[in-house]
Amino acid sequence: MRRQFKLPEGDEICLDALCLPWETIVEGSVQWLFVHNFKIPVGYSHELAIAALRIPPNYPVEQIDMVYFDPHLSLKSGKRINALSPLVIDGRQFQQWSRHRTAQNPWRPGEDDVCSHLLQATSWLKRELP
Repeated sequence: MRRQFKLPEGDEICLDALCLPWETIVEGSVQWLFVHNFKIPVGYSHELAIAALRIPPNYPVEQIDMVYFDPHLSLKSGKRINALSPLVIDGRQFQQWSRHRTAQNPWRPGEDDVCSHLLQATSWLKRELP
């Protein structure tokens, strides 16, 4: 697994505790975290995916936004998922989930991190289920 930049120590400890392979890459000037074998809730076209997070330059003060999946996900029910778009990262076709924190659930510097954002991504996945 590539480690082209370091995450804060707490993030690395949390990611290692998940027992999932992960890597960090830099593409152009953008830093990406890939979490492999990310568990997708039952009801989707795939059980596991790579979850990619764009790590902003001023992270952890600046929030992580959205999540990107490879392979593309669809619902087994056939229900359409809104606000998706394709994005090539590291030569792979990812599916961008345009989901954002709200005023009721803002980014909290010093409290939120990679692992809390992955939990947020799981909640976004669950909300789409019929």
